[in-house]
Order: sequence, then structure tokens, then C-alpha cells
Amino acid sequence: MLDTDRRSHQRALWTALFVTVLWSSSWVLIRIGLEKQSLPPLTFAGLRYFAAALVLWSWVGSSPARRSEVASINASTWIQLVALGLIFYTVTQGAQFIAIGAQPAATTSLLLAPTPLLVAVLSRGSLEEAVGIRQVGGATLIMVGSVVFFAGDLGATVIGVTAAIVALLANTTSSLLGRSVNRQRRLSPITVTVVSMTFGATLLLTVGLVVEEVPRLEWTALLIVAWLAVVNTAWAFTLGMPRFVASLRSNQRPSTTQCSSRSPSLPGSSSENHPA
Repeated sequence: MLDTDRRSHQRALWTALFVTVLWSSSWVLIRIGLEKQSLPPLTFAGLRYFAAALVLWSWVGSSPARRSEVASINASTWIQLVALGLIFYTVTQGAQFIAIGAQPAATTSLLLAPTPLLVAVLSRGSLEEAVGIRQVGGATLIMVGSVVFFAGDLGATVIGVTAAIVALLANTTSSLLGRSVNRQRRLSPITVTVVSMTFGATLLLTVGLVVEEVPRLEWTALLIVAWLAVVNTAWAFTLGMPRFVASLRSNQRPSTTQCSSRSPSLPGSSSENHPA
């Protein structure tokens, strides 16, 4: 039984690694969309996650069991999911897109590097999880490695640094909240994600359309948004998150990967991940 659990855990981590590599490509596509296609950051982020939520809802709607699960969510859980969506999607993703648009992606990635260390340390107090030296050491190694790799003049800007710090704090908070919700084992990962994403993305897109100019979406921009939404978000989630969350739920002590499950942000560094 232990061998079976170990193999399952290893498969989950390898799947998470593959999804991480896929999510890492988001940095390049986001940068192209912001710089080459002149997409406004908040609207761009809102379009990506709103479209992804629609794709995931089509999957949820195709299953009576998943529809029933959504209908069974109680008031307190709704509040948690709405809060998760606002923090992880509206604030974290909005701030991250602003940061990437205001300065080089490498600079933003570097500023988001402390995410796993913060999650590892704070989970001990907020979630009462015993985080070992190996987990803290691994998270620290990620941060040190990022500093070494991205050393030099990174072209940081005031707006970019400020937005990245906001993304860092919000991503850390949402990681802890998301883990807390999933540890309750009341809802499946897909339900947690699709509900929180819908609320967060809707508000993010609304804010973007109000405070930014409505973008002209040419074919290249549409393809970028579609790829990010369908492949890097919806498809990557359905591929990697169920196995990963099953492994996460079965362990009281989060590994370094579990502490942040991030994408380029694991992203090579951060917040490309999904809260489930």
C-alpha cells in the first residue's frame, strides 16, 4: 500500500512538473500580448481567465454529479470561494499582468520567487502544518537560485515592482486559502477552481473594461488569449490538478512543490498556478 501511495505521489509530482513547464510558456505569450499586441493588462488577464472559466463550466455542466456538487455548496463555502477568486484571480493575476507589462518578465519572476518560502513558513501557523527543514531549504534554494540566475540590471520600474509585490502577497494568501479549502475535502478541485475563477475573472474583466481602453483584438491577439485560456489554463488544469491535489490532500506536510505549485511564476515562479 505504501509503495502504491509513493508511486501515486511521484506521478502527481511529475505531472505537476509537466504542467509547470507548460504554464511557464505563459510568460512569453503574456509578454507578446502586452508588448506586441498592445493588450491592456487587466483586460488581457480578465479575458484569459473568463474564457477559461467558460471552458471549465462546459465540462462541469456535462456531468450531473459535478452539477449537483456545485448546487450543494453552502453559504460559508461560497464566501471562501468568492474570497479565493478575488484574491487569486482579480488581485494576483491582475497585478502580475501589470508587472509583466511594466518591466521585463525576468524581473517580475525574481520578485515572485519568495512565494514558496512564504507559504512554507506561514502554513505552519495558519494551517498548523509541520514544515520540515527540507521544505524550507528547498523553497529557499528556489529564491536564491532565482537571484543568481537573474542577477544584473533587470530594468525594474516603480510600477512593475509595486505590482509584483502585490502579486507576491496576494498569491501567498491565496495559496494558503486554497489549501485550507481543499483540505476540507468537501469539493472537487474542478469545482473549487471553476467557481473561484468565475467570480475573480468576471470582476477582473469588468475592472479592465472600465479603467482601460477597450482593445482591438486582431487574429494574433485572439489566438494568444485562446491558447492561454484553453490550453495553459483549462486543459492544463484538467491534466495536472486532479492528480496533484489528490497527492496534496494525502500529505499533512507540504513539499516545496506543494507549497507553491507555481508556474512561470512557477511561472517559473509564482502565480500561474491555480488555487485548487
